[in-house]
Amino acid sequence: MNIVPTLEGGLKIEVEASIDWIALERIASDALPGGAQELPTHLGALMDEESEWNELVVPELEELFNDQLQKVRTRIEAAQQEASSPSGGTLFILREEGGDWYGALNQARMALESRYQFGESEDLGAVKEFPPPKRSAYIRNQFYRALQSVLLEHLID
Repeated sequence: MNIVPTLEGGLKIEVEASIDWIALERIASDALPGGAQELPTHLGALMDEESEWNELVVPELEELFNDQLQKVRTRIEAAQQEASSPSGGTLFILREEGGDWYGALNQARMALESRYQFGESEDLGAVKEFPPPKRSAYIRNQFYRALQSVLLEHLID
């Protein structure tokens, strides 16, 4: 997979293999269950009871988070349908979509961290000792982090 900025101010993701599509598809599925539903409630636990967080903020955040995931999912599905082969293709992220992508990736990363509790697992030796599902999730988490960095560098002001 190659990710390059476009002249229009967006990003072009050149998908080179089927595994690249799978990695992109996992963004939304990694964020759920729990992402859009759990995060606002979790944040609400940090607020005082008088803030009316659950009544006023949680519904809006849930809608925002679900909307971000749906936009990312729709963009990936459209790119897959337009692809010339199942193992290749191009996915464009427009400048105005940068915030939605960043948010969806953030949801996925937070959900993965909550599920697997990577902590500060920068030591490759420790990562190699992870059981296969956790190791796979860790690698996706690192991919999401790298994609967020590219989004920040090129799309998000």
